[in-house]
Amino acid sequence: MRIDRYLSQSRILDLKSGDLPSALGELLDIALPAGTPADAKDALKKSLLDRETQMQRRVKDWAALPSARTPLVQNTVIAVGRLPASANASDFAGASSAKKTPTGSVSAKNEVPAMPIRVVFLLLSPERGRTYHTVLSELVHELEDEDFSPIENAGDLKAFRRVVMQIFRGASSLALRQDTAWNRRLGKTAAKLAAGTHCSVLLIFVDTFSNPVRIDRYAAPDIRTIVVTGESYDFEYENGEHPEVISVESFATYRMSQLRAALFIGLMRGVIKPSDRVCCLGGIDRSDKLDSLLVLEVASEFPTVMVERNDSLVPAHVKPEVLERAIALATELAVEGREGKPIGTMFVIGELEKIMPFTEQLILNPFHGYKSEDCNILNPFMDETVKELALIDGAFVIDSDGLICSAGTRITAVGSEACLPGGFGTRHAAACAVSRTVDCAAICISSSGQITLFRHGEAIILLERSVSRTV
Repeated sequence: MRIDRYLSQSRILDLKSGDLPSALGELLDIALPAGTPADAKDALKKSLLDRETQMQRRVKDWAALPSARTPLVQNTVIAVGRLPASANASDFAGASSAKKTPTGSVSAKNEVPAMPIRVVFLLLSPERGRTYHTVLSELVHELEDEDFSPIENAGDLKAFRRVVMQIFRGASSLALRQDTAWNRRLGKTAAKLAAGTHCSVLLIFVDTFSNPVRIDRYAAPDIRTIVVTGESYDFEYENGEHPEVISVESFATYRMSQLRAALFIGLMRGVIKPSDRVCCLGGIDRSDKLDSLLVLEVASEFPTVMVERNDSLVPAHVKPEVLERAIALATELAVEGREGKPIGTMFVIGELEKIMPFTEQLILNPFHGYKSEDCNILNPFMDETVKELALIDGAFVIDSDGLICSAGTRITAVGSEACLPGGFGTRHAAACAVSRTVDCAAICISSSGQITLFRHGEAIILLERSVSRTV
C-alpha cells in the first residue's frame, strides 16, 4: 500500500506547540474539513487524548501516531506535524506519570515514560472506513524502517515536506537490484519450468534478497506471479501494475520457510486454487542468491480439507485479513516468543455468539471496557499486548472483524478424540473440538514452536517444530 496517497504537502507543517493537546489542535485544524464545528473538533481531540491516556502510540523513539475513526471525515487523512526543537519531551507526554495502560502493555510501574517525540502523525479515518487498520499498520511498518536524521537535517518547512513525502513514496524507486548472471539464469529457468510443467502460479520468495528487486526480472509470461515476503515494500512492474503480494514473516534460514503459510493465505484470498500447480523460486533469506526451484500440487499439501470439503478455509463472515494477522502473530510467538523461547497459546476466530457458549473465563477479561478499534488484532499497537497476554493460560477469542473479545479463556467444547492426530496435547484437543463444533478457525502454537490451524476438526500444520527452531 502506498501511504503517500493519503498525504498532501498542505497537511505537513511545523508545529508551534510543544505539548500534546495543543499539537493535536493544530493538526486537527488542517486534517478536518473546513467548517467543522468547534465543539465536534474539541470532542474528537478529547477522545484522542483519552486514548493516549490508555495506551501511548509510539514508533521508535521519535514518532507519535494518535489515530481514530470519526464521522467528521469522508476519506482517510494523515496530517504530519514536526515539534519545535525546543519542545520539552515531558510537556508533550502531558501528565503521563500516572497514566493507565491496557493489561499486558510494557510499562514499568504503570507509568508511561516521557519520550523525545519530535514528529506527530495523526491518522483519521471514516467511521465505517475499511482501510483504517491497514493504513495504520502500513504507517507503523514504514516508520519502523526509518531514522530521525533525514527529518532532523531538513532545515525549513519545504525540506521537511519533501523528506516526509519521500519516506512514503515506496521502496521500489530506491531498490538495489541483485541482478547477477546466476539469478537471471535461474529466473529464466523458473519461467521455462513453470511453463513446461503447466504451472498456473509462480511464487517468488523475495526475502532471498537483502534489498527490493524488480519483479519483472523473474516473472513468467502468461503465468500468475505472486510475491511472498515479510517486508512492507510496495512492489510494482515497470508498466506500473502491482503483483499480488502475500505477507508472511520469514522465520528461519530454511529455504522458502514461508511456503506452507503462504499457500494457505493464498487459498484464503482465492488467488491460489486447490487445483493449481505452483512453481516456487527462492533461496536462503538475505543471501542475494536464488538457488531453489520447487513444483508442487496445492491439493497434496492440504488433502483432506481442500479435496473432501467444498466450503472455504475461512469461517463464515470472518475477514481473511483477520485470519492472516492471527497467523502472522502466531508465527512471531512461535519463533521469537519471549526471551527467545516459543510461547504456547491459542487463537479462536469466528462469530462470537456461536463461540462464547463453549468458553469460560479463567481470569478477569483484560480486554473488557476498551474501544473496539483499540482491541482489534489488525491494530499494530496491539502486538505487544497480545504477546504479553499469551503468557497466561487460556485462549484469545477473536470475532469476525478482528476484535479481541477475551484472553485467558478456557475452551469447553468436547468431542475431539476421533479427529485429533496423535502426539497432540490438551490445547490442541480443545482447538480441534471447538473447530469441529463451531464454524471457526482455531490456531494453536505449541511450546515447541509448532503452529497448527484447525478447521472442521482437521489439523493443518503451518509451521513445523524443526523449521521454527532453525536459526
